[in-house]
Amino acid sequence: MNLKAALLGGGSWGTTVASLIARNAPVTLWARDETTVNEINTEHSNSKSLPGARLNAKLLATSSIEQAVAPCDVLVMGVPSQHFRSVLEQAKEHIRPWVPVVSLTKGLELSTRMRMTEVIQEVLPGHP
Repeated sequence: MNLKAALLGGGSWGTTVASLIARNAPVTLWARDETTVNEINTEHSNSKSLPGARLNAKLLATSSIEQAVAPCDVLVMGVPSQHFRSVLEQAKEHIRPWVPVVSLTKGLELSTRMRMTEVIQEVLPGHP
């Protein structure tokens, strides 16, 4: 059984991790920028964040957070700490209750001084 992953964040770190996940499991990368999404899907690259890098051809991208999150069995957060809570709140309405959330994000939320794992617990209580 292949678990489906969703990775939120189309920057260099999120794109790199999504491409690595695609080696072993289906993954959908969510990015805000439609140009980035189209480039990942058609050219298997993200020249804005990873110039010259070739991405795994199995990596799919979307600008729809619902399309990325609704079918996933694991959610990976690869967005900067200053956007972490707002992106997680957007994902909240689409995520199933048992889906674990993994954070790739370093740092603290500026307004609350919370770690990202604490933000996850606050926004999505009960998620592993």
